[in-house]
Amino acid sequence: MTKEFNVRIRLAVHLTGIITTTLLLAATGAQAALTAIVPAYFYPSNNSPWDDLNAAASRIPVTAIMNPGSGPGNFQDSNYVNAVNDLRTAGGKVIGYVSTSWGARSAADVKADIDKYVNWYNVDGIFFDEMTNTGTTPTLNHYQGLYDYVKAINPAWEVMGNPGTTTTESYLTRPAADSLIVFESFATNYPGNVPSSWNFNHDPSKIGHLVHTTASEGDMLNFLDLAVQRNAGQVYITDDVLNNPWDTLPTFWDAEVTRIEEINNAPPPAGPQTISNPVVNGSIVVTGNDRSDWAGVPAYDVDGADTAGPEVDYRQVQVAHDDDNFYFRFQLDTSGFLNFRHNVFIDVDHDRTTGFNGSGDQLSIGAEYLLQGSSVFSFAGATPTTWDWNFLGSEPFDDFPTTDIETLIPRSLIGNPDGFDFVLFGDNSTTDDYYPNAGEAGAGGDLLRYLVNGPLAGDLDGDGFVGIADLNIVLGAWNQNVTTGDLLAGDASGDGFVGIEDLNLILGNWNAGAPPSDASNIPEPAAAAVMGLGAVVLLKHRFRR
Repeated sequence: MTKEFNVRIRLAVHLTGIITTTLLLAATGAQAALTAIVPAYFYPSNNSPWDDLNAAASRIPVTAIMNPGSGPGNFQDSNYVNAVNDLRTAGGKVIGYVSTSWGARSAADVKADIDKYVNWYNVDGIFFDEMTNTGTTPTLNHYQGLYDYVKAINPAWEVMGNPGTTTTESYLTRPAADSLIVFESFATNYPGNVPSSWNFNHDPSKIGHLVHTTASEGDMLNFLDLAVQRNAGQVYITDDVLNNPWDTLPTFWDAEVTRIEEINNAPPPAGPQTISNPVVNGSIVVTGNDRSDWAGVPAYDVDGADTAGPEVDYRQVQVAHDDDNFYFRFQLDTSGFLNFRHNVFIDVDHDRTTGFNGSGDQLSIGAEYLLQGSSVFSFAGATPTTWDWNFLGSEPFDDFPTTDIETLIPRSLIGNPDGFDFVLFGDNSTTDDYYPNAGEAGAGGDLLRYLVNGPLAGDLDGDGFVGIADLNIVLGAWNQNVTTGDLLAGDASGDGFVGIEDLNLILGNWNAGAPPSDASNIPEPAAAAVMGLGAVVLLKHRFRR
């Protein structure tokens, strides 16, 4: 038996559990769908909102939290019996509300409520409200004991915990819950909420958000998109208000169901257009009004004329590199004052959740660096929406003519990455311009990708390494037809279908490339002292989104 075969066997054994579990989830669709998790704290009388939940359950996944009396109540209510059975028949699920009083309620009392749901109602799980958000050992032990009690009754039941705020990952990893509500608050608090980084380590079905007092249907639509960007797979947005914001469905319930249905039925997002253009050292020189050295360098797709302007309307971009520099050429439709109006947001770790993503998560990128005019900055914001940058230096920049910009960034200045994603932003005095046009659409928007060494076979996410992230992309889209060659959709083999050929390609190239560093460990160039008033003036212009 050859050494290579031994390695492949060991790898297959190591991954068998992951592959089996994920393939089952992919086959059943259990991973992909956004679920409406509805606190149904309203009585199931005739023509009650429970009827609307039944109708919605034929279109989207619906999980209702039943709450007869701050828990199961003191007797079995036939109206709730019928409501639960009707919703489950319609395709929805029902879980029973149980208060835990932030860990202060005795395990015996909590278990007594669980037993009432077992004896009285045909539920699908338990909702532990008022869960603590601290990870002390006694607290984790308490909730793990309750979790084990539920699972002993029915291993298929879902145990959902509701701390309602940022909490510790330990509740999921113990496990002490199958899923967690990590946001329950006013709509005004939602846009600026920053999820804990561990939220992105789990399937979206593990993460839930409850948002009340929402001002408008438009806000609700934006919040659903934000929830998807923040990896929340269980979401409910309502315009209901205190004292009880869960005592009826929102006035925009039909629109909410429609939007969730659209999200669930949307095709896989297209992967970024990826280019690699190595050139001979010194073959591109940033100099006045001469672009002949760009001849033969492949460009990204042409962007059609927009209504942007009058200052910046991007049409086409070329990027190349040699041993020392990344070179950029930007061709525009319009001519005018550039400087701070010309912005290139650069993501060196291919992670949209780290770095700057704009107020309200408007950018489709998490940028560690910014090229603004001729100046290069590194992101220093406390949150992904905080406009705070450190000036690194001014680089050669030629904007003569102003419709054809040429510049460069030393590779060492941005940590010698193996590549980067980027989005262009024309900060115009009237209508802003993006390249790609969908560069402002949050996590579902478009971006461009540049790689130093070109795509590595099996490296679907473009981080220069073939590993578990690439495997998860394939397994998450298993057995689906996708756009041919779309790496982020899982088509490693280039045949337009995600299946065994893609899996074999990844396993055959497992661990190839350089393992990506944690975002916090990206080499930080030595920041120069603030150089020049001009750079400071440019940075004063804020991203207005």
